[in-house]
Amino acid sequence: MFLARITKNVTSTIKHPAYESRIVYVIQPVMPDGKDTGTEQVAIDYIGSGIGDIVVCGGAPGVAQEVFGLDRAPIRTLIMAVVDKIDNTVK
Repeated sequence: MFLARITKNVTSTIKHPAYESRIVYVIQPVMPDGKDTGTEQVAIDYIGSGIGDIVVCGGAPGVAQEVFGLDRAPIRTLIMAVVDKIDNTVK
């Protein structure tokens, strides 16, 4: 799992059936202090998040199939939680 910021919507006219009726975002992985790390990725929203939200992302082989009840799911990353606050004082 990792933290990311949602940066953009992904819009397409033709989608794989696994993406039908699902919101697809571009996410930027971030460190707990909010600094960007790594490269942008595409992720499927599972919880109703929006652009600008800091979210918890992740996924493992077969997770999207299980979560969405699909036979085939070419989905690598799921948005699984919105982060309300990060406490950087804990050591």
